Amino acid sequence: MLRLIGILIGLSFCTGGWAQQRYVDSLHTLLNNSKEPEKTITLQQQLAEWYRSDEQETAAIELAEISLKAALKISENNLAVTKAYAILSNIYTNTENYEQSKEYIDKAYKSAEKQDNSLALAYAHYASGVLQIALFNTENTLKSMQQALDNIPNKEAEPELVCKLYYQLYGIYTEWNDEQKSMRYIQNALLYALKSGNKNLLANSYSALSVTYSFRYEATHEKKYLDSIMQPLDDAISLYKQYPGQVMKNTYANCLNNKASYYLKYYDYSDPQLKQKIRTTISEALQVVPEGNDAIIASAYGILSELSMSENDLTTADGYLTKAYNLLSRKKNPYYHTLINVLNSLVSLHTKKGDYKNALAYQQKVTHYSNMLFDQESASATKRLEAQFEFSKKEQEIIALQEHAAARKRQNYLLLALLGIGSVSAFFMFRSYHYNLKYAIAREKQLTAEKNETAMQIKYEQQEQARLKAEQELLTLQQQKLNDEVMANQLQLQHKNEVLLHMQEKQAKGESVNIQQIIREESIMNSDFEKVKFSIQEIHPNFFKTLGDNAKHRLTALDLKYCAYLYLGMDTKRIAQLLHVEPKSVRMAKYRLKQKFNLGLDTDLVNYLKQIG
Repeated sequence: MLRLIGILIGLSFCTGGWAQQRYVDSLHTLLNNSKEPEKTITLQQQLAEWYRSDEQETAAIELAEISLKAALKISENNLAVTKAYAILSNIYTNTENYEQSKEYIDKAYKSAEKQDNSLALAYAHYASGVLQIALFNTENTLKSMQQALDNIPNKEAEPELVCKLYYQLYGIYTEWNDEQKSMRYIQNALLYALKSGNKNLLANSYSALSVTYSFRYEATHEKKYLDSIMQPLDDAISLYKQYPGQVMKNTYANCLNNKASYYLKYYDYSDPQLKQKIRTTISEALQVVPEGNDAIIASAYGILSELSMSENDLTTADGYLTKAYNLLSRKKNPYYHTLINVLNSLVSLHTKKGDYKNALAYQQKVTHYSNMLFDQESASATKRLEAQFEFSKKEQEIIALQEHAAARKRQNYLLLALLGIGSVSAFFMFRSYHYNLKYAIAREKQLTAEKNETAMQIKYEQQEQARLKAEQELLTLQQQKLNDEVMANQLQLQHKNEVLLHMQEKQAKGESVNIQQIIREESIMNSDFEKVKFSIQEIHPNFFKTLGDNAKHRLTALDLKYCAYLYLGMDTKRIAQLLHVEPKSVRMAKYRLKQKFNLGLDTDLVNYLKQIG
């Protein structure tokens, strides 16, 4: 029976790629047979959006540009033109070509401002919001998305755009840990996804709803929320099967991986039937995921390895993790976050097996790829900062030009008024007043020109000072990041090397080693360590040892983490957000640390840590 099920699953998903291609081909067929220009443009833009979502940027750009040319033939400014500019902007944002993206956003705004239809302005705001997301400018993203919603005259007529806007707002409030607003916006997104008929958008909305319910379950542990986590995923999976080709394979594979991950995280996976469900779910994901999407494949192997480790089948778990590592490491630009997670799992696995040599080798690879991740993220951050600076500079120039134009306009009005007065006066005393009037007009022009020249010179000097200051701040920020960014990797590597050396010394002396206890402690330490890496920077090499020497009582791994956060100057609220605890817990942790260091109530813990560091 199990063999038959496996065959049926294989047959079902061998046709998955064909079904998706069939859907795209059907759109191309409609496009080729279309005789109406408006319908042709709509199909071209629909296909461009599909290719953009499927990360086929070249095909997406080609179709978007074709639709733009066709729309411009109808009229220079219409809704289709603005939508084409918005699509092109989003594509270039996806490829991190922020300059090109900004150019198309500016064109979208210019096109929208010349139309009576406020919906065009909504598309321009949406494209601007997508770019602000990429630049990590959350406040501007929120502003753009809200402006887009406000400019949609009939939301029922544009359900797909409304869904995307609510989805982005869901993402913002999820990042801000505002669970109530996050739930409200994803439910709104789901409502409009249903109205839009876009099955891929609907599947993504179901998946996001599942994530939001997982936050509620982790906060309350009420079973009703556990059921709510799985149901949206089942709905998304059903969409893929019910509407062949209309849900992207990446979306479907991610839903399957999430479902298997929730089984492992929230259910009793010692149940043989549940284990089989997990393996079957991952098998489906591996069969359908598109070639080249190594991050999804590696995540699937990671789930299978975790299941094998729970069965104490370390050899099989090692095989899955090795497959994932080989898959990711052969890429020129691998997804470093997933690769580092796989390597950390290999370190833990080989430590559990007692193979400390390989554990140390994999730990060194963790450090190597962490440094590469740091370089990649530093380059991206620099690119974003430069883009933000350039955009801000251009906006200031536009404001200056607008102010100059307004001043010229006022001057022209004044000049016309003077000419009018002069003409009336000249009617009565033309001969006597003629030369005085000519002199007055010339003088007025000269004074105006001198005034404008002086004002522009002052404005230019101010802008130059602002530019130099901004460049200095940018260089200072980059220097600070370069001086700070290595800390976490050194912190983690030092700790793990000490654990491994300590274990080796114990073995050399013939002493017993409680590996299970060490693994549990290290797992707790590792679970959030990756989040610290980008914030904690270049600490003294003997920092932990110095802490231990000065402490009157033994410091736990969590104590060390609190010390590191405090040493970096993070406040109570920020530490609470990173550790997902209440600020009260952070304050209690500070109080316990003072006790362990035997400090008085009036002694500042942060100053103390910086002094001994």
